[in-house]
Amino acid sequence: MPSRQTAAPARPQNMLATLRRLLSYMSHARWMLAVVAVLVSVSGLANLLGTYMIKPIVNAVGALDWDAFTGGVALTAAIYLAGVVSCVGYTQTMVRAAQRVVFDIRRDLFAHLERLPLSFFDRTRHGDVMSYFTNDVDTVSEALNNSFASLVQAAVQIVGTLTLLLVLDWRLTLVTLACDAAIALYVRYSGGRSRRFFSRQQSELAGLDGYVEEMILGQKVVKVFNHEAANLARFRVLNDRLREAGTSAQAYASTMVPVTVCVGYVNYAIVTIVGALLALAGQTDVGSLASYLVFVRQATAPLNQFTQQGNFLLTALAGAERIFSVMELSPEVDEGRVVLEHADDVEA
Repeated sequence: MPSRQTAAPARPQNMLATLRRLLSYMSHARWMLAVVAVLVSVSGLANLLGTYMIKPIVNAVGALDWDAFTGGVALTAAIYLAGVVSCVGYTQTMVRAAQRVVFDIRRDLFAHLERLPLSFFDRTRHGDVMSYFTNDVDTVSEALNNSFASLVQAAVQIVGTLTLLLVLDWRLTLVTLACDAAIALYVRYSGGRSRRFFSRQQSELAGLDGYVEEMILGQKVVKVFNHEAANLARFRVLNDRLREAGTSAQAYASTMVPVTVCVGYVNYAIVTIVGALLALAGQTDVGSLASYLVFVRQATAPLNQFTQQGNFLLTALAGAERIFSVMELSPEVDEGRVVLEHADDVEA
């Protein structure tokens, strides 16, 4: 039984155009996304301010100032409470915003498919068409639910953490910036190579789904012509291609987090030693050092979020590109004319 083949692109054809198109759909829920961004910012700032409060609390304990200690603890509790409330608010709002965007994409995709000529369905397998509504749209939905709020929060934490690190001790911050630069360079290197493999993985998955769906529907024909062995051989080829694409994508993407964590531990060790020497020399206070060390441990968290969510975004953009490529196909132009007549007016 002959099967139609789908060429897998080596890498996304136009990532910027796909991102602009996706952002245009996100603008349909712009007010909800704006609320999410505000609440995420409040949550991120609460986390930063709560960590900074370690400095006055530790210094109050060292000075045996129990009034300042009690006030600092109460203020810290209020800050974290505001962060928790904001977190609950943006998670619930983000779910509704993501579903609104995905609803609009599915609606427009289905409406456009109904207008495409029959030649499109002749050369496209049923499984490929179904994959647009399932695998590809689901990757966009998962990215919106998991990535948008996380990226906004990571951006707030990176800017806020860097600012507070400079306020606490600019000398130790130079060490932290050098380690962060090393992490950024590796993320750029690894992300650039994994991006094209994620796109290929989405295309190979659609091809495999289409082949399986075609073979399942044609089982009677397969049995009649004794074509099981040939079908199995073709399935193994498609499955191997999907495995190779997925392995290559994950081989690069899965190294981002371990490298980030390792460099973060090295940074923490260096900062601890240098900070202790500065404290012994009287060039910094114990409260600033304690707060700084906590910030250093937290400084790699936003970078980890960027690297983890980058995998979701790469897969989502690859799926979105497939969806939008179909929506950009020229629809069939109906140049015919239909005249409806009542049956009673037609002469026998």
